[in-house]
Amino acid sequence: MDILNVTEKLYVDNSIVSTELHTYQPLISSKFDYNDEIRIPIQELDAYTLPSESLLYIEGALLNNEGKYTKKLKFVNNGIAFLFREIRFELNGVTIDSVRNVGLASTLKGYLSFNTNESIKLQNAGWFPDRKEGDRILVDDNGKFNVSIPLKILLGFFEDYKKIILNMKQELVLIRASNDLDAVFFKDDTTPPTTTVETPMVSIDKLFWKIPHITVDIPQQLALTKILESNKELLIGFRSWEIIEYSSLPGDHSSHMASKNH
Repeated sequence: MDILNVTEKLYVDNSIVSTELHTYQPLISSKFDYNDEIRIPIQELDAYTLPSESLLYIEGALLNNEGKYTKKLKFVNNGIAFLFREIRFELNGVTIDSVRNVGLASTLKGYLSFNTNESIKLQNAGWFPDRKEGDRILVDDNGKFNVSIPLKILLGFFEDYKKIILNMKQELVLIRASNDLDAVFFKDDTTPPTTTVETPMVSIDKLFWKIPHITVDIPQQLALTKILESNKELLIGFRSWEIIEYSSLPGDHSSHMASKNH
C-alpha cells in the first residue's frame, strides 16, 4: 500500500516556476465611445502567455442622458458584453477568431453551457440569470460598476486553446456598439425608455486585458527555444462561434447559434 511505502522518493515538478497576471492597456486608453475600435496589444515576444485564463477588466457607470444614475435603469443579464458589437483576437496581425453581436452570442452560449455553480462564479462578470440578483449586486448606488470577464466566455479560442503562446504579437480588438439599448432594460416596464432622459448611456472609464505570464524552469525554456528555432508549425485547435439571425421571418425574430472547428 502507498501509505506504507515510507522510502518512496519525493517527486517535485518545477517545470512551471511561477504564474503572474500582467495588465495591458489599450493603445488609446481614454476613448471608449460608441463605434470606437479598442486595440489592446501584447508586444513582448519573449513572454510565455496563457490567453485561455485571461480576463477583460472594465470599470464604468450606468447613467441617463443627463449624466445621472436612476434606479429604473438596470443591466440585462450579461449586459456588459452587449456594450460591444464585435470582438477579435489577432496573432501577428492575422485574425484568429472573432465574434459579432458579442452580447447575444455569448448569452446564448452561456444559457446552453453554464451550470448553476458556473453562473454563481460568473456574477462578477455581469452574468445574472436571476434578474433580482443582478439588480442588487452589479451596480452600486451611484451607478458605478466593475467587472472581470473571463475571455473564454466571449470567444471560442480562449475557451478551447489551453496552451501558452510563443513568440508572437497578440492583440485583442473590441468594437463598441452604436448604443447601449440592448445592454439595459427599463425596470418595471417591458418597453424601452420613451424619453430622452431615460435613455441609457453606459460610460467606460477603464478597460484592461489581464493575462497570465508563465515563467518556466531552464530545461523547459531550452526545449521551447528549440521549438522556435526549428520553425515547426504549431497547430491551434479551437471551435469558433457564429451567430446567424433569420430576420426575414414575418413576425418572428429568430437566431441560431453554431460553432465550427478551426
